Amino acid sequence: MQMIEFTPEAIEAIQQYKSTLLIPEGYYLRVGIRQKNAQDKGLLIGFDEKTDKDRLAMVSGMEVIYNAGQIFFFAGMIIDYQDLNGRKGFKFLEKSKVIPSLVP
Repeated sequence: MQMIEFTPEAIEAIQQYKSTLLIPEGYYLRVGIRQKNAQDKGLLIGFDEKTDKDRLAMVSGMEVIYNAGQIFFFAGMIIDYQDLNGRKGFKFLEKSKVIPSLVP
């Protein structure tokens, strides 16, 4: 099972954020879910410290951490970075709905 993929735009944005935000040593890129309640789960991406419950994987040349119990929420998805009309941000895309030119 492919864990996750990043578009070239997402990789560039992540590298830029990592250098400009001065992310501390020992922090990794985290992909996971933010659970507000049982019905409301949102996908997240950010920098975080690794815990005992996390797994570490190399994806697109980046060290990515994730909680093993959450992988089924985002496995096989593509993370893209979009800048549309001044609105910037990361977007999780289902691989089956992605235009082939977005996939690296």
